[in-house]
Amino acid sequence: MKNKYSLFSYKKGNSFLHKCPSWIKLIFIPFLNILFLCLPNEFTIAFLIAQFILACILKFSLKEQFSDLKPIIFYAIILFITQLISYLFNKKRNFSELLEFENQKETIFLLAKLFCIMQSASLVFKTSTSLELREGLYKIEKSFYKFFHLKKKSIFTDTLSMFLTFIPIVSKIWQQSKKAWIARGGKNSIKMYTTLLPVLFSVGLKKAYNLSRAIQIRK
Repeated sequence: MKNKYSLFSYKKGNSFLHKCPSWIKLIFIPFLNILFLCLPNEFTIAFLIAQFILACILKFSLKEQFSDLKPIIFYAIILFITQLISYLFNKKRNFSELLEFENQKETIFLLAKLFCIMQSASLVFKTSTSLELREGLYKIEKSFYKFFHLKKKSIFTDTLSMFLTFIPIVSKIWQQSKKAWIARGGKNSIKMYTTLLPVLFSVGLKKAYNLSRAIQIRK
């Protein structure tokens, strides 16, 4: 069985974004995400289209892009179901109003902003290895301590780099567990989640402990 794409996993490439120093991406992306939330909705839509075009230029398949956007898609579905339930319990029901763009405009643009933020994070993870992200964080932290004449430490870098690194690791553990479940004849059902989630939790804790120990040994 072919391995499935893992959420926010690195994809080897030789593009300008792959060559861009990770510390620049780590500084620029949060600033860009703030702009998504503050600037007019037209900017968000334009940038969402630009991100999609950029991802296609970088040869990221539609399946890969869809996989990274799944959390927002699930959130959108839950949001719509919540609105539908609210409509069903409303005595003054008007289904046409539920589907009107003007009534849903705020929700649609909020989801568009979340899509932009998620896609920005996806581009960083897809074009930067775990080591590059760690080195980028270390360079930012080093510059911060140097600028404010503080004693050099790396607590921030160690903590945040482990957090960033662990996002694709958790996704990979889940995909491997799910693959093993299906290979043994299991089906995609509630039983699969109740069986595999404890496995994900256990294996994830072990991975986190081993990663933490490895960092401590290298100090």
